[in-house]
Amino acid sequence: MSNFKILSVDDEPTNQLVLDEILEDDYEVKLVYSGEECLENVKSFKPDLILLDINMPGIDGYETCTRLKDDAETSAIPVIILSALSRTEEKLKGYEVGAEDYIPKPFDHDDLLSKIEKCLEQHSASRAEVEPHVTAETESDKETEELLNELQSSRTIAMDAMRYTSDLGTIVKFYEDSAQCKTFEELMEATFVATKALGLNASMQIRDGADIFNKAQSGEMSAMEASVIDVSKDKGRFFDFKNRTIMNYKHSSILIKNMPIEDEKKYGIMKDILGALGNGAEERTRTIILENSMTKNRQQVIELIQETFRGINKQYATRSRQSIELLEDLVKDVNRTIESMDLLSYQEEQLESIIESFRQRTDLHVSEGIDLSEATEAALQSINGIFEVLNVQEN
Repeated sequence: MSNFKILSVDDEPTNQLVLDEILEDDYEVKLVYSGEECLENVKSFKPDLILLDINMPGIDGYETCTRLKDDAETSAIPVIILSALSRTEEKLKGYEVGAEDYIPKPFDHDDLLSKIEKCLEQHSASRAEVEPHVTAETESDKETEELLNELQSSRTIAMDAMRYTSDLGTIVKFYEDSAQCKTFEELMEATFVATKALGLNASMQIRDGADIFNKAQSGEMSAMEASVIDVSKDKGRFFDFKNRTIMNYKHSSILIKNMPIEDEKKYGIMKDILGALGNGAEERTRTIILENSMTKNRQQVIELIQETFRGINKQYATRSRQSIELLEDLVKDVNRTIESMDLLSYQEEQLESIIESFRQRTDLHVSEGIDLSEATEAALQSINGIFEVLNVQEN
């Protein structure tokens, strides 16, 4: 059994018994049957993770999660919602109240254990990196405060202008860097460099038609974030909920997790800047998809040409052997005919000399025949050169 403790919150005793049987071999489990009971026990039990049902009498799961996240002593405890409610709106609400994952009921036992283990690993890693921040306030007299306010007002105007210029510079730098990206991984890293410079925390999803690539600015994207992006990718270019915004495009979505909604002016400016960032990321995504497709098609063309030349070379070799055999038969037939003719010795010698000369010329011609393997290599080099020229022109 591990040292991790799990608090399970569900008003159905049957569900609790099932969860207890699944988890008891690996974790220390405490079962409670209401939101109120969860809030009463969480500080004394000090769980490493909370499994939370939504539909409960009294305080439901959403309100319980909200209160846990609003309390400084319990806000860092990861919450996984287990619920039969699995509509898009319900998943989004779970994300809004701060849940780390949302698992619909009925759930697969192995899948539940896997997600719990993954959530605990991520929480342990992030908790080790967290450092306490201490703030202090100082008092000043009224006159000094007024002067500071005036100074702050002037500095705010100047800083807003400088920040906007700096933000535009960040986008220009992103366009320059993204143009050099050859893989989705490189493009997502370049995007996160830009969002970090803008003071934002982001996650990104790329879809190339065959696979889906997820990544968060801090590392691996959480299951809840991936689920939220998945259910929101068709909800328009900008989809806002609480202090989060998702920018959706055909091949990519960018989730911003700390939009400055409390400052309407800054919020509007930031959406304009992020629109430019999202457009650039989407265009580079489309280019990478096209480049990957061209590389794949080029390899298929080369393999087809190689196979064709191998077939031609094989047929040529077969024809050459058949020609040699026919010529040998011809020489034998001519020799037999000469022997049956009543010729003088010098006439036989002349004919034999002519036949031998013919044989030698034929052998020389065959031995100097073209080896199509060299022609194949030359053709492939030419084709590669054509593709390279096309790539240069495309870029």
